[in-house]
Amino acid sequence: MIQQATFPHLNLLLDEAGGGARGRVLSRLGEYVGQIVGPLNMRPTGAALVLADDERVEARVSTAGRHVLVAIAVEGDLAGEVFFLRSLALKHLPAPRLIAHDLTCGQVPFSWVVLSHVAGAPLSAVADGALLRLAARQVGRALRRAHQIGAPGFGRPQTTGRWPVRGWREALGGWLGRREARARAQQALGEERAAALWAATIEHTAIACEEPCVLHGAVGPERALVTGADNSIQLEALVRPGEVVAGDPLFDLAHGLLPGHPEPFRRGLMEGYLATGALTEEQADRLARLRLMLVAADTLHRGDSLALAALPAAVDAGLAALA
Repeated sequence: MIQQATFPHLNLLLDEAGGGARGRVLSRLGEYVGQIVGPLNMRPTGAALVLADDERVEARVSTAGRHVLVAIAVEGDLAGEVFFLRSLALKHLPAPRLIAHDLTCGQVPFSWVVLSHVAGAPLSAVADGALLRLAARQVGRALRRAHQIGAPGFGRPQTTGRWPVRGWREALGGWLGRREARARAQQALGEERAAALWAATIEHTAIACEEPCVLHGAVGPERALVTGADNSIQLEALVRPGEVVAGDPLFDLAHGLLPGHPEPFRRGLMEGYLATGALTEEQADRLARLRLMLVAADTLHRGDSLALAALPAAVDAGLAALA
């Protein structure tokens, strides 16, 4: 079979991958990719590994006339990504096209999607500040349009399509809980400061959101694909949505404004997002609270020693600004 002749080289990565779920995917990646693309009648001519991290493994499969991307979830499932891609397709927004998927783990023992291959490089690879800002404006405009699409629930869907979480605070609490943010905050900030942080953010009444919309959930330059030539740049796709794909649109904006992102990206993102209308006073306050929560959660999750050392002062400054 064509798949047997094309994909065995993808299995040669076991020693490099190590153990764990990622190793289990990589050790049989060629077999899995062959099983996934076989029913698509693609007549593949080649395949290459393009990504392997703790979240997913991606392989590009080529034919004489096109490429597709096979993405396999290392942990969990890709139900949120399927929802995100289908939602953006409704508005013809820049995102890969969903070609096929299986969330049941019935064909191979992992959740997978097949996506159209999008040409381009991550925006994080762009060093020129002016181009970075220009592309970030396009990201901001695309997000503003995506946020006009309503969602049936908060957080993310199950593989069955059900949305078990019905409240925004519950969705945020689950997201923080899976990162052990509260326990880590007590260690890094002390009990009193950590309590003040949560009281001003997730526990505050201003965080309330009654109408969920479609979210990307992990906005950043590394999750936007762009193409460019000379002094021009074009956003091609928003890729790899995060865990939370439905809720308050300001959650996306707060993600994109994390201090770890380059300043031109943050500035351009805001410019693009606000191009069709400014935030209300209530939205600006909610954004400030979400930004403080996300800065703390991101710092605690990454565990960088320098950032952790600076976190108490950053939290104090954020709390003072909100007060």
